Amino acid sequence: MNLKDYQYFKKLSELKNFSDTANFFGVSQPTITYSLKRLEDSCGLSLVKRKSYANSLSLTYAGEQLLMHINRILQENDLINVDMERIKREKIVMGWPPIITNYVIPKVFDSLRDEDLLAAIEPVADGSKELLEKLKNGEIDMSFLGTTVLPQENHLDYQLLKEHQFKFIASADKDISHIKTIEQLFEEDFISLDEKSVHSQVLRRLTEHYNVTPKTMFQTDDYKLMLNLVKANKGISFITETAFQGVPGIQVIDMDDIQLPAFYILFVYRHNMVGSETLGKLMHIFKSIYKK
Repeated sequence: MNLKDYQYFKKLSELKNFSDTANFFGVSQPTITYSLKRLEDSCGLSLVKRKSYANSLSLTYAGEQLLMHINRILQENDLINVDMERIKREKIVMGWPPIITNYVIPKVFDSLRDEDLLAAIEPVADGSKELLEKLKNGEIDMSFLGTTVLPQENHLDYQLLKEHQFKFIASADKDISHIKTIEQLFEEDFISLDEKSVHSQVLRRLTEHYNVTPKTMFQTDDYKLMLNLVKANKGISFITETAFQGVPGIQVIDMDDIQLPAFYILFVYRHNMVGSETLGKLMHIFKSIYKK
């Protein structure tokens, strides 16, 4: 196995050009050509199809299959040093998306304290989408995530902690008796979470499906600010029930005829991650949330 040949082939599949690939690595074009020949000789199959215009190509079926394996091999190779550094350090770096963390951590706080694990976690606050990427490339060791789609990556394992629903919410002081249809709902002033949030993505798909447009008067990345504004009757909003459980001054606007995806609360980690006793205790505690 020649990792350099794999790296050349991966980049060649992206750039689809021998010269550009050679320039990227700072080598001669024959270096890339000979590297490809070694792979094709090893496989006994043609891996690329040259196109009629100069120096361009596409992958054969064999090339596509090889690339899938190469991607996994190179990813694991990149994670070797990451995991060695993880084992050296004392703390476990963990993704804490704000809404999920505020829901989950109170449920396990006593267990973490009793096992003397509160100081063992180095939290990284970010959105679930960003934390998933950090988990895949080894920047963090494990993470809570909120998502509408369960992870499909082969190298990730997850525990479903809870399945919640998205809700339209208003101040408890607001009269919502006149809101009977989706058109009437979207005539209200909206206070929305920003474009990066899963809420914004779900809301966008919803508006496209029903051909309605929200009157968004304010956007924020701070869900607590959004809840405070809703409680103060400054507008209505759209958010997972995870965010406002136990929060007074808020009512749900029931819209039974609107089809919404589930909101999955996950604990996610790389399945081949070997760790210390501390890591094992943390994983046991977080997985136990499912039973609570």
